[in-house]
Amino acid sequence: MNILVIGRGVISSQYAWTFKENGNNIDFYIRPESIDKYKPMLNLKLEDRRKRQPKKNNVSWETNLIYEIPQYHNYDLIFVSVNIEQISSVVKTLNNKVNNATVLFFNNFWEDPIKQTEILPQSQLIFGFPGAGGGTIGANTINGAFTSIIMIGDIGTASKERVQQVYTLFEQAGFSVKRQANFKKFLLNHFLLNVAIEIEVLKEGSFIRLMDSIHALGNISINLRQLKPIIKERGMSYDALNTLLSTISSKIIGIIMSKFIFKSGSTARALMEGNNTITGRSAKLILDEARRKNMHIYILENIRKLLP
Repeated sequence: MNILVIGRGVISSQYAWTFKENGNNIDFYIRPESIDKYKPMLNLKLEDRRKRQPKKNNVSWETNLIYEIPQYHNYDLIFVSVNIEQISSVVKTLNNKVNNATVLFFNNFWEDPIKQTEILPQSQLIFGFPGAGGGTIGANTINGAFTSIIMIGDIGTASKERVQQVYTLFEQAGFSVKRQANFKKFLLNHFLLNVAIEIEVLKEGSFIRLMDSIHALGNISINLRQLKPIIKERGMSYDALNTLLSTISSKIIGIIMSKFIFKSGSTARALMEGNNTITGRSAKLILDEARRKNMHIYILENIRKLLP
């Protein structure tokens, strides 16, 4: 397949490398204003968890960078995995540039994904979610990890052929594809869980310190309880995971997360260890929404000075 990756972010670059290793052709679109930031040579320090025994990869990959999307291209897939604040600009960039490509959005959404992408050809859009994490060391080195499972959502009007095309791409690269039912609810729940975690990262100073603190891990449970009115206002409810995390005693949650979920060598810890991204943007988005709707979320008000 000929694949165009939008940006050269932490998540998209890891999956692009696995696709390249399986024989696909990869181009990265870089905004013209970032020409001086990104060099073709990309260094990847990856923990590959597609198989039972994790594998460490240290790879130097000379990527092909383009700075303008050709009007008449022949890409089979356009791969988008960006931060939520970048979605609208990416959609504008792709407007009238999709041609016959399938477009895979592979990232968080807080607003309705269909509405946020409505100017693009809906019959060519697929929405999914990664099982990867990590961070950057400068602009040209990625320290990341990925699991064997990715999700494809049950929203959108893409044809079975396009959906199967994406399934096959991931499966041939060694991933298992899970069809995620009620994808919009999943996205909202995942976003609020991220915010609950982000609050503690801001207070502790890093993801590592959070994972090493039973008390901070337990606070994730308390944060989820306080964030619950946000999802109720959206007309939805917590899923099984968030319900469990927000119902059980915070002390018990802290112990379970410390001893099992984020223990040394665990998959969850591997996905978060390299994460050095700017923290607080998701929490600020939720705080701003709560204020617009006259909702007082104490835990967010209490950390507002830590937000970007």
